[in-house]
Amino acid sequence: MYGYNYFTDENGKELAVNMNTGEVTDAITITVPVGTTVRTPEQQKAYKEFKAHEAKTFFRRKMMDELGYFYFVLCEHKLGKLSAETAARLIYLCTYLDYNKNFMLTQRQHMKKSDLQEVLRLSTGTTFRFWKEVNPQYIIEDADGLKLISNDITRGTITDSKKSYQRFYIDAIRKVYLETKPTRHRHLGYVYQVLPFINFEYNIICWNPEEKVLDNIKPLTVAEFCGFIGYNAGDYKKLLKLYRQITFEINNQREYFLTFVMNEADAEHIRIFVNPRIIYSGSDYKKVEVLGAFTKCEC
Repeated sequence: MYGYNYFTDENGKELAVNMNTGEVTDAITITVPVGTTVRTPEQQKAYKEFKAHEAKTFFRRKMMDELGYFYFVLCEHKLGKLSAETAARLIYLCTYLDYNKNFMLTQRQHMKKSDLQEVLRLSTGTTFRFWKEVNPQYIIEDADGLKLISNDITRGTITDSKKSYQRFYIDAIRKVYLETKPTRHRHLGYVYQVLPFINFEYNIICWNPEEKVLDNIKPLTVAEFCGFIGYNAGDYKKLLKLYRQITFEINNQREYFLTFVMNEADAEHIRIFVNPRIIYSGSDYKKVEVLGAFTKCEC
């Protein structure tokens, strides 16, 4: 091996000395066929790191192909200061962000305040109430047009690696918003408002969102979810039925926005799963592909 000196100690043991570091390691002599690739320990380590990076890159590409473009929302960010309807409309509007926090109708055309009613597809009065809630807390209008000022929502590269962000996928968010009646936008907003409780790896609404071992996840019960959104827990069956009606079509497949998975027919044993086409930031999309089968709608 290049970079090593070899010698035999007084006990007849073969050793190798790294010429750069002086590190001594055990060595053995073997005969290999001509053309065989042989790597030093450093080369082997570098090779393993390369393969790990290659695998990670592959999964990222697969997720990109499957889920499309996205923007980031700080996982700790609470949209609870907004009404649920406004939270849903803000999340939708952010699908029009460019990489400089400008809202764009096209690559070159800035969005104006006067465009909001048409973009959001709301009445004049509802659009006015939306603007009153988001301005200036989230959005301002300058000479160019509308601009996002919240640092918790961004598109592009995340510079603070110490903070955790969830990815919101543009295509699916637009589809579910446009296919949901304005009177039901609040039910989209309820889910966005519990963002700090969405598990990164499995998209289950739970108490420990950073838990990576499925068996260790502590899901919110439907009753607890109802408590967060201000819904009467005694009417949870009505809530389940309503969410079963909120669907969207993507890749020629109709899917549920939110899925309730149960082993027993009571609120205590129902688990709530957010469609990963809407929100997902896990390390391996394979983990939610199986659970994602529950999001498929046969309607």
